[in-house]
Amino acid sequence: MKIFTIPGVLVVLGLSACQSAGVKIGYFSNPVGKGTELELVKSLHVPAGLSRVYLQAGEMRRYSEIDQYQPFCYFLMPDPAPLGREIQPAVFVVRSVNLLEQDVRIATPVRLVYLGLSWTSDGPGVVAYETHMLLDTTDPASPERLVCSGAFEPPAEAAPIRLAEMRQALGSWVVVRVPGSAGS
Repeated sequence: MKIFTIPGVLVVLGLSACQSAGVKIGYFSNPVGKGTELELVKSLHVPAGLSRVYLQAGEMRRYSEIDQYQPFCYFLMPDPAPLGREIQPAVFVVRSVNLLEQDVRIATPVRLVYLGLSWTSDGPGVVAYETHMLLDTTDPASPERLVCSGAFEPPAEAAPIRLAEMRQALGSWVVVRVPGSAGS
């Protein structure tokens, strides 16, 4: 019986060494909250047929130009429009905030033919956390939300966007005022 105890303890210790170190306090907290003010200081053009306008590194971009391995934000309009439209400068107040996870799953087999091995995984390859801010507006010409995404990273390294990263993504287009924040 003692012969099986030592290997059993070693297996348990070995498996426990594979466990993550835990979540840092505040690691998954949202960088903004209810009541945060987002002041759009310059008008943004939403292209025809689209309902989103993207900002990354302080520049307005099309989705195809976004580097998803860097933080970015986008304003989401209620519906796509057949003609381009402008989001006019205004102060938008955040009504609620949700943190959502986006992942890219690897569903195709990876084959190591030269070794004669094959392996398949459908787990997340990379993950990004999106901060969804529902804006307090009833004007159909205004965006209904601002979404800011952290960079896509391996699951163990992914983190929600930080306030400084959000401000960097929005650049001089949007001033973010967080209640109680010294850096507002």
